[in-house]
Amino acid sequence: MSVEMLSSPISEPAPAHARPAKGDEIDLGAIMAAIKRRRGTILGLAVACTAIGIGASYAVKPTYWAEAVISLNVRGAAVTESASVIPDLKVDNSIIRGEIDILTSRTAAGRVVDSLKLTPEPVSEDAGVIKASLQRMGRSIAESGLFDRVAALVGPSETIDGLRAALVRQDVQAQPVSSDPREQMINILLGNVSAANDGRSYSIRVGYSAASADQAALIANAFAAEYLQMQRDEKVRETVNANEWLKRQVQVLREDVLAAETRVQKLQENAGLADPARGGSAVSQQMAQLNVQLVAARAAVTQAEAKLRSGQDMLRTRGSIDSAAAVLESPMLQLLARDQTEIKRKMADLSSQYGDRHPTIIGLRSELASVDQRIRDEMQRTVQALNNDVAVARASEQSLQNRLRQLEASYADGAKVEIQVRQFQREADAARELYQSFLQRMKETGAQAELARPDARIISEAVESPFPAFPNRKLFAVIGLVFGLFLGLFIAFVAENLQRGFNDIDDLEGETGIPGFGSIPLVRRGRKGNPVDYLVEKPISAYSESLRTVQSLIHSVSQSRTARVILVTSAVAGEGKSTFCASLTRQLALGNQKVLLIDGDLRRSRLLEVLPGKPVMDQADAPADLIEVLEGRREFGDAIRVDEATGLHYLATARHEQNPQRLLMGRPMQGVITQALRHYDLVVIDAPPVMAVSDALVLARYADASLLMVRWSKTSRKLVNDAVKRLRVSGVKVSGAVMTMVDLKKRAKGGHEDYSYRNPYYAD
Repeated sequence: MSVEMLSSPISEPAPAHARPAKGDEIDLGAIMAAIKRRRGTILGLAVACTAIGIGASYAVKPTYWAEAVISLNVRGAAVTESASVIPDLKVDNSIIRGEIDILTSRTAAGRVVDSLKLTPEPVSEDAGVIKASLQRMGRSIAESGLFDRVAALVGPSETIDGLRAALVRQDVQAQPVSSDPREQMINILLGNVSAANDGRSYSIRVGYSAASADQAALIANAFAAEYLQMQRDEKVRETVNANEWLKRQVQVLREDVLAAETRVQKLQENAGLADPARGGSAVSQQMAQLNVQLVAARAAVTQAEAKLRSGQDMLRTRGSIDSAAAVLESPMLQLLARDQTEIKRKMADLSSQYGDRHPTIIGLRSELASVDQRIRDEMQRTVQALNNDVAVARASEQSLQNRLRQLEASYADGAKVEIQVRQFQREADAARELYQSFLQRMKETGAQAELARPDARIISEAVESPFPAFPNRKLFAVIGLVFGLFLGLFIAFVAENLQRGFNDIDDLEGETGIPGFGSIPLVRRGRKGNPVDYLVEKPISAYSESLRTVQSLIHSVSQSRTARVILVTSAVAGEGKSTFCASLTRQLALGNQKVLLIDGDLRRSRLLEVLPGKPVMDQADAPADLIEVLEGRREFGDAIRVDEATGLHYLATARHEQNPQRLLMGRPMQGVITQALRHYDLVVIDAPPVMAVSDALVLARYADASLLMVRWSKTSRKLVNDAVKRLRVSGVKVSGAVMTMVDLKKRAKGGHEDYSYRNPYYAD
């Protein structure tokens, strides 16, 4: 039976076709497999760090936290309409930040110390150092983003938000040390008080950390109360100061008003003005009255003339009686207009019944003519009366005009004095108005001092907490767990990246570009014996099936001609190369194939150790070996040995050669290959490692295809890549790679998929 050719001729080196490295893309499956392989390390570190965190939480002195909530007023109570001396807060982010600074200021802390009569107590330095160290560690975890990544896996919750807030909480800077007990107590308060606003409301949360729950609640409430009292005291103080200033200004303005009014009165008396109380002389007052009367008279003349013109126009044009009655304001015309309208209505009603010649209609016409005549007569009388009214109005206007001219002539002498009096009067009025304004404001500020209210209110007082806030054992446990997990993941990541060998055939293919022909399981000698014998004892085992897989791939890649000489090599020694060669050829021999296995390692042959057989005590009786054949001292047929269990023919090397290339590069080796091809369908050469010696590169000249053995998880990647590079530079195309000595149990536990492990079709 023939074996199909594996590759192109050995003289045609093929380019590498390596797939993209796995590092170029995120392989979640590979990540999960790596975590699974290193789960012991990860879980162990997580448990250890969690235990350390919990132990540290019990070793630290507990402290309690109490918090009061203050709401800034955005709507003030308006008891009076007057503006306050200190206006209400216009709340925004900067104002809230300023109020927080006031709330946690030294002034506020000093008021709390005075109100509660606090005195400093000895504080354990060890607890402070441990607390500061843990807080720094917590902030580092939060700032590095590790906590956020773990929190994203858990999902949003109030507990996670609280833990993160505790991690990033900033301590107040240390205050200068003072020998004054009051200053020492203020420093202690400032080191334990905290105030914050979440940016979503106008509420400020002020909290205090103390050794006891009652003290924490007491001091937190004291800070809130003193903050409100500070606001009220500031308003009262500023209002009182403003009121005192207004009182002084009112006194000055009162004196100014008295002086101005006195000056006006003296000037009026000296000038002989008749009506000083009204601010003008009798002449000016009479002129003012005449001016008013003259304006009224002129208006009366204008009105009378307008009525006269309207009446004359209506009389001349015989306009509507209704319009004439309205314009002339004559009651008689109004009555005659109603009579005229009534007659016309009757005529209109009766005309449709009796006709124009009916006596009733003729009577109504006569009556209508009489009414019209009376209307004309009344309009003429009214127009005559209007002429008289116009004449009277014009005479009255002329009389008033003459009287006004006489008064203006007498007023010219006292005009200058009156102007000066008016100027002084205006100054006195302005002083009086300013005085009244300040007096009113003084009264308002006096009332505001009693109505002063703070611009905030306490909406939630601090209460005693039954559980300590520090150490937060849950937080310590979470920090320890998170730190342990990330430390374990980091160590696992480093270990995976520092791993020397390949864990699966896909990884080997992707990095080298060599097709993978399969993985050969590890056969433990202590339990199952020699792998070569195990092959015969367990023909349907996973080990045997993996060899059949390699065998089938050798057949499946045939293209143009038969590949009858196959070279098997490895990067370094100890890759299981000789065991693979012996197992593969025995497998082929069991299938009745004519196969010859040649031991090409003339320096350190192991083929006789791998293949079963009785050791030869007398070297004279031993069969010839390959070296003797190459030296020409024995014939090719004399050196062939036969495996009794499988019928495999093999050509072994019984001794070591110091300079094997003199034999491998000559015609003798070419002759051995030629004779082998005459009698066998397939020749397998067990060649030395590529990186150790160059013998494999020499033997590759005689091979049609080559296989590279790589030991699972042991052979370093660099050695494998160097070996592939050396083979390709020498013109050798590696037709396939086989991963040897694969521990299926460890591989499965490490997260690598392998159908061979616990396969019910195998009888291991």
